[in-house]
Amino acid sequence: MAFDVKINIKKKFSVPGNINNVYNLLSDVPTSTSHFPDLDKLIEEQVNTYRWEMKKMGLGPITFQTIYACQYVCNEETKSITWSSKKTADQNATVSGEWILEETDSGCDVILLTDAVMTIPLPSLAGIGVKPVVKVEFETLINVYIKNLSNALSTSDSAVSA
Repeated sequence: MAFDVKINIKKKFSVPGNINNVYNLLSDVPTSTSHFPDLDKLIEEQVNTYRWEMKKMGLGPITFQTIYACQYVCNEETKSITWSSKKTADQNATVSGEWILEETDSGCDVILLTDAVMTIPLPSLAGIGVKPVVKVEFETLINVYIKNLSNALSTSDSAVSA
């Protein structure tokens, strides 16, 4: 038995860096994801398609490792970055989303939109207590990711240029 946890995230943050440097960092998937907490492995399965393997988490004998793959499409002209779920071995989640970049007078506004569905290998009844915990944990990881990216993009433009 298993149950699904659906998560929708919309986060906005601002950085002093120019839009080109922000785009360069976010469109470089291995560099961008190096700022993601609890990422165990990022494996390029095909060109622009990456398998994410998160660190195992859990309590006592019950552990869970989130595994999924995404195909990334980046357009430098429009500064768009999107990703969609792709099948991969041992997959137990699907994730899709996009980065929206908006140039401002003081730098760049960055919006993260992501939708995830995680399949938790526990009896459905456990979902009552586990779903809120999974959602909070996912949002915490996203918040740390955004903080890490903000710090990287705010420290110096030269640190994030391609």
